[in-house]
Amino acid sequence: MRLKKIFSLALLVAALATGAFAQESFDFYARGPYRDNVPRPSSITGYEPGQFQTPHGQIVRVLERIAAAAPDRVRLIENGRTWEHRSLYLAIISAPENIARLDEIKANIARLADPRQTTEAEADQLAAATPIVVWLNYGIHGNESASYETVQQALYQLAASEESRTLDMLKKVVVVINTMHNPDGHERFAVWENSLAIGNAEPFSLEHGEPYQIYGRGNHYRFDMNRDMLALSQPENLNFMRAMREWRPQVFVDLHGQVASYFFPPAAEPINKNLPVEKSKFWYDKFGRGNAAAFDRYGWNYYVRHIFDIYYAGYMDSWSSLNGATGMTYETDGGGPNSLNIKRDDETILTFRQGIAKHFAASMATLETAADNREARLKDFYLFFKTGMDEGRTGKMKRVVLLPGKDPARTAALVRNLTLEGIEVTVARNGFRSASAHDYFGSAAGPRDFPAGAYVIDFNQPQKRLAKAHLEPNPELDEAFIKQELDRRERNEKRGENVQKEFYEFYDISSWSLPLAFGVEAYWTEDAPAVQGAQVQTIHVTTRPGPFQLSGELLSASDSQPLPGIGGGIEGGRASTAYIIPYGTDAATRLAVGLLGEGFKLAVATRPLSANGRNWPAGTLLARVHRNPETLHNRISALARETGARAFAANSAYSEAGDTGIGSETIVSLEAPRVAVVWDEGTSPTGYGAMWYTFERAYGLPFTPVSINALKGVDLSKFNVVILPDGSAGAYQSKLGKDGIDKLKSWVQGGGVLIGVGGGAVMCTRKDVGLTSSRLVGSEEEPPPAPASQPAAQQPATQKPSEAKPKEKKPAETKPEEKPAEKKKPTKPIPVTGASFRVKLDRDHYLSYGYDSDTVVALFGGDAFFRASKEGANVATFASEGQLTVAGFVWPDNTEELLRGTAYVIDEPTGRGHVILFADDPNFRFLWRTTTQLFMNAILLAPVM
Repeated sequence: MRLKKIFSLALLVAALATGAFAQESFDFYARGPYRDNVPRPSSITGYEPGQFQTPHGQIVRVLERIAAAAPDRVRLIENGRTWEHRSLYLAIISAPENIARLDEIKANIARLADPRQTTEAEADQLAAATPIVVWLNYGIHGNESASYETVQQALYQLAASEESRTLDMLKKVVVVINTMHNPDGHERFAVWENSLAIGNAEPFSLEHGEPYQIYGRGNHYRFDMNRDMLALSQPENLNFMRAMREWRPQVFVDLHGQVASYFFPPAAEPINKNLPVEKSKFWYDKFGRGNAAAFDRYGWNYYVRHIFDIYYAGYMDSWSSLNGATGMTYETDGGGPNSLNIKRDDETILTFRQGIAKHFAASMATLETAADNREARLKDFYLFFKTGMDEGRTGKMKRVVLLPGKDPARTAALVRNLTLEGIEVTVARNGFRSASAHDYFGSAAGPRDFPAGAYVIDFNQPQKRLAKAHLEPNPELDEAFIKQELDRRERNEKRGENVQKEFYEFYDISSWSLPLAFGVEAYWTEDAPAVQGAQVQTIHVTTRPGPFQLSGELLSASDSQPLPGIGGGIEGGRASTAYIIPYGTDAATRLAVGLLGEGFKLAVATRPLSANGRNWPAGTLLARVHRNPETLHNRISALARETGARAFAANSAYSEAGDTGIGSETIVSLEAPRVAVVWDEGTSPTGYGAMWYTFERAYGLPFTPVSINALKGVDLSKFNVVILPDGSAGAYQSKLGKDGIDKLKSWVQGGGVLIGVGGGAVMCTRKDVGLTSSRLVGSEEEPPPAPASQPAAQQPATQKPSEAKPKEKKPAETKPEEKPAEKKKPTKPIPVTGASFRVKLDRDHYLSYGYDSDTVVALFGGDAFFRASKEGANVATFASEGQLTVAGFVWPDNTEELLRGTAYVIDEPTGRGHVILFADDPNFRFLWRTTTQLFMNAILLAPVM
C-alpha cells in the first residue's frame, strides 16, 4: 500500500510539473449519483484508473462483481475461450424493461436485417418501438491497454449511475460490450509492464521497450485481430463474429490506441464502395460531431479524416459496416505499448489515465448520440439491407459460382467462412448454365456450363454487401483517392534523395478476394437463372480446432445433396505393395506430415508415375508397405479419415506404361522435417505468427523456435530446415554477423535447407552475405541498366523540285518533325500495397509439385523485387508477358515495368543443400492459402532433392 501511495504521488508530481493536472484530475464518477451496492472498479482492484495495467483475472472479478450487483441492468455472458483458455465475456447493459425482453429485441432486429420478411412500413413500426443496439469493442490489440481500463469504468457507469442522462440513454439503447477481445496478448503485456514500470516518461526508459516476444498487440499466435475477419482463423474472432450475428448492432466502435492525438471518424478515404458511401459518411459525421462536442468541453485535441480508412474488408470497422452497422475506429493517445507516461514532442507528459479518460468520454458520447438518433439509425439499418438486395438484383454482378476443384476441402473452408457470416450459399444438385460468365482474370464474358456440386452465392440476399466485398475479384478504389496518391508520388519524385518524402495513405492490402486467396476456381455472372440445390449449413464443432481440424466447423447440406469431395480414407482396402497419396491438397500435406512425424517412411515420385493401372503426376507420394512396420495399415487409414486425405491401395509394383513405377530409381525417400524457425528482434511478429499457426494448427508440423544467438551456438545438424521469416534484412545480418552467416553457409553446403521469406530472403541477396546470385531491382549492388537505344539521327526533309517551279528557286526548307519525349524508364520500385499478381510456375521443379496449373496468384507487397537467379532455379516468376496484375493497386509506369520477370520463389542449390527464397510471405495471415503449397514443398521435399 505504501508503494502504491508513493507511485500515485509520483504521477501527481509529473502532472503538476507538465501542466497536465487539469486532465489528470478527470473525474470518472462525475455522472452520478451511483447505487451504493454496485462496487467501483477501484474497490475491487485496489488502485485507481491509470496506476497499473489490470490483468485478465482482475478484470473478470470486476465484471462479475458489478454484474452480480446490478442484475436488473446487466447480463454477463461467457463468449468462448482463447487459445490459452482465458474466458471471453460479453456484458449486455440496458434499462430493466429492455433486459426483460432481450429475445424480443433481437428478433425485431433480425426482422429489420431481412427485407424479405419485413416491408418498409413494418420496418418503420419496428424502428419506432425497438431500442438501438450499440456494440463497444474493447481491447482488440492487447498492448493498447487503455481499452482494458476503460471497459471497467464504462460498465460501472452504465450499471450504477442514477444520473438522468444515463437512465434515459439506457431506455433507448441496448449496449453490448465485448469486454476483452484479446486477453492473451494483453496478459503478456500487462504482466511485463507491471513488473518494471515506474512511470518514467523518457522514451529510452526500459518500460517503453516492449520485448519482441511479448508483443501484446497480437493474440497467442501473434495474429492481428483487426486483420483476421477474412481468414476467420482465430477463436477470439470466431466467437466475436457469432455474437455479432446474434446481436446485429446498428453502431459499432472498436477502441484502440496509441496515436499522437485522439482519432475518431469521419474516417479517412478510401471507403469501401460496397457500402452506401454517402449515407455512411452522414453517420460518421453525426457521431464525429457528438464526440467532438464531448471533447471540446474538456479542451482535448483530436483529429478526423486522416490515416484510418474503411476500405480493407477485414478491419473490424469495415466488417461491421458491411454487416449494417455504423462501424468506427477510435484511437486514444495515452497508455499502450509506450507505458504509463509519455513525453510528447513539446516535453509535456501524456499519462495513461488521460488515455483512459478520453476513451471513456468517447464511449459515453457515442451512446448518447446513438440514443438521440435511435429511430433514424434503425430505419437506415433496414434500408442498408434492402438497397443491397436491390443492387444484387439490378447490378451487373449478380452471382458468384465456386467450383470444388482439386482441393474440395479448401473450397469448403471458404464456404464455411461465408456461411458463418450469414452469407447464403447453395450447393447445386444439377448442372446449370450461365449466358454471361466472367472468370477472375478479366477475360471477356461468355456462356458457361457449371456442374452439379458447384457452390452458388446469389447477391439477391440480405448479406449482399458483405458477400460482394469478400468475393469480388478486384475491389473498386475511388478515383479521387488514386489521383491524390499519384499527386503525392509526383511531389516525392521532385524531392532530393535526402529530403523527407510524404507518406502514402494506403493503410493495408488492396487485394483480398477470397477465391483468389484460397486458390478456388471462381466465376461471376451477369445473370442468375434458377438453380436447384440445397442451402449449405455450418454446424458448430469447436472454435479451437486441432491440427487436422482446419476449418473448425462441419458443413452440411440436405441428405439428398451432400457436399462434393468432403471426407477422406483409403480406396481399395489393405495394400500389399504401397499406398498412393495424390499430392496437391491441404489434406494430403497434413497426412504426409502426420505419417512422417510418427516415423513412417514416405517417398515421392520425381517423374510421372504409372501404378495401380493409372497415371499419376510427379509429386505423388508413396507409403511402401515393405519399408514400413505392420502398424502402417491402421495408422494411414485412421489419419486419412482424420485429415480428409485420400489414398489408394496398390497391390503390384508393375508399371503398365512408362518407365516410372513404384520401385523405380526416380522414387525418392523423404526425411521427417526437423525445422528451426528464427524468432527474434527484427522478425515480423505477424509473419512468424502466421507460420507458427500454419505449422501447428493447419498441418501439425513440430518445429523449434530459436533466437539468432541460439542459432549461432546450436549444433545445426539437429535440423534439416532453418527458416528466416519475414522481417528486417539489416537486423538479421547484423545479429548473425559474419560468423553466423558463415555457419549457415557451411550447414547448407552439407545438405541443409535455408528458407528466407520477405526480409529474410532480402538478407540473402546482399553481396556481402552471398547466399544467392539474385539481387534486388534498384539496389546499389545490381548492375546498372543498359542505356536505352538512341533513335537514328533525324535527316532534314527534302522535297523533289516540281517541274512547274523555276529552277533557280530552292525548295522550301522544312524542320524535322518533333517526337514526344520518351518516358524515363523507372529504376527503383515504389512500394506496392498488397496487390495480387499472376506468377508463372516451373512445373518440372519439385517445389511446384501438387499444382496442376502453370500459374498461381500470389499476394505481393513492398519494394523488394528479386532479379532472377543466375545460378539457381527461378521456380515461380512474375509474368513476363500478358496479364501480370490480377487485383489491387499498382503504381503506373513503375510496378509492372520493374516486377515483370522477377522471381517470387528461387531455389539456389548450394553444395548438397538449398537456399530457397520467397519474395513475400506465402502464408500471409493464413489468408493467402494458394501459395502455401510452395512453402510446404520447400520443407518436405527440399531436404532430399
